Amino acid sequence: MFLMLKNVKILYFDLLDFIVEVIREDLLPFYLRSNIKKSSGMKDILHNVQTIKSYLSSRMLSLSRDNAKQIYAAFQIPQVDSTENRVNVCIKCKGVSIQDSYWIQEDDEDEWSKINIRQNTLKDIIDLSLGGFSPTITTSIICPELTTKGLFRKGWVYLGDSLYLLKSDKTNGCVNTKMEVLSSEILECFSDTIEHVTYVSDIKNTMDGVAHVSICKNFVGEEYSFVEAWEVMDYCRRLNIDFRKKCIEEWGAKFASIPVLDYIIINTDRHTQNYGFMMNNDTGKIEHLAPLFDFNCALVADYFKNDARDTLSQMFNTKETLRELAFQYQKYTNIKFDEHKFIKVLKGNEEYRYIFEQVYGRIQELGIV
Repeated sequence: MFLMLKNVKILYFDLLDFIVEVIREDLLPFYLRSNIKKSSGMKDILHNVQTIKSYLSSRMLSLSRDNAKQIYAAFQIPQVDSTENRVNVCIKCKGVSIQDSYWIQEDDEDEWSKINIRQNTLKDIIDLSLGGFSPTITTSIICPELTTKGLFRKGWVYLGDSLYLLKSDKTNGCVNTKMEVLSSEILECFSDTIEHVTYVSDIKNTMDGVAHVSICKNFVGEEYSFVEAWEVMDYCRRLNIDFRKKCIEEWGAKFASIPVLDYIIINTDRHTQNYGFMMNNDTGKIEHLAPLFDFNCALVADYFKNDARDTLSQMFNTKETLRELAFQYQKYTNIKFDEHKFIKVLKGNEEYRYIFEQVYGRIQELGIV
């Protein structure tokens, strides 16, 4: 079978016969670039097979996610969170994902135009994936729910002609969800920074009762694929490239604004799957940063009046704290703060005045005011 990028064959693999053959190195997922050995030695052959399995496994929904077991049940998938099971599921669902244009072609009858889940009508299982309602058997396994990552309950729906992601959480009062929307509003008060996804709120019925949900528009189209930061970090490591230095050289102030903004909204969950880059699907080259997304762990510490400024940052998998990274990268930024807009957002959220006071204090601490 072939690993495809839209209509282009980029890699052939047969896991049973231990065959892995690169066709287009320049279009491979970054996890696979410079990671497929060319020798015919048994050690390298096994390495290649394991690398392909690891890549396919990494695309799949984890059973740890809210309502994941119900999703697996709806597609009659064994609820075993092993690499082998995840690989099998990935192949069955053709590895399609909202976030990129890679997929698995098992025979020539498979066509990108038929399985592209951003262009074709989705089977709506939002009541199951987001609401947790009891599953019914579904036949179409070509579904974005199986390759949507993260631990919070979520689901994709078409609203008009565009795809939107709905998310919620199990906390009392849906604190994480409310803070995601509030974080999005606060980030609107800054300019000359990296772009960010806009979240709005709504109400939806779930198995646990009425819940708040956050809604955002899909930011991945047909021209680009989203590449998670960890893939590029590993790729740079294999080529002895300094990832952090490269990011500053390539994207300067926009990249540097990520840890600064995360400190301002005290986002404790900017791990290496929660930011990344946009790759041109025709050239395989990264052309710009992806917008910031996923804020449902931001402001939560402020909400509960906990001081999380010295929480370890996950952005580079180092021992640096949120505060340390913010001050380290601030010198590279050109962030501008609109205080009038900030006050306007505050007036619309008076019940969270304490949070705004803490946010403003960190803005002052960084000298952005």
